[in-house]
Amino acid sequence: MKNSILKRSIIVISILLLIICAFSCVYAADENPSEVTMETLSKNGIVVHYPSNWGYSESTSNYSFMALSKLSSIDSFGVGQVNINFEKKPIEGEFYSFVNDTYRSMQKDSSFELISSGGLMISNIDAVEYIYTSTENGVEREHKAVWFEKGGQAYVMMYSAPTADFENDLYIFDYMLSDIQVT
Repeated sequence: MKNSILKRSIIVISILLLIICAFSCVYAADENPSEVTMETLSKNGIVVHYPSNWGYSESTSNYSFMALSKLSSIDSFGVGQVNINFEKKPIEGEFYSFVNDTYRSMQKDSSFELISSGGLMISNIDAVEYIYTSTENGVEREHKAVWFEKGGQAYVMMYSAPTADFENDLYIFDYMLSDIQVT
């Protein structure tokens, strides 16, 4: 019994340290940390918290219901080059088959390269993660997409950035993913 309590305590402490570290990273990334605050956005049963040096932006996807971008990366069309996009699509068939078929069809494009895929949990929901690269208009981008099912719909939260910039802001996506609320 003591081992069980000890293991739970270690897990809780580890989670708290990760959250503290994520907040520290958000503040450390900005030149003037006193000006960065945490903002909240809620739409379609999804609640996320993000740093104020990110903001709402346009999306190029027809399925998008919410898009956030690093403010300094938003172009003249309002689309962020470093962004986190939230999409919702009707599921055709079984969820995992639907998601896997999506990436199987993308692999027909020679500019698509799958880096990794696997399962994870977000907000106590089973999810699937895909990390891949693609090239569009001569720009290679890296993407991290996390899919989950809610109410017969497939939801995806996807971080995308030019390959050279991908690692710089990945911690923002990872923090948002660890803190997401699905209602």
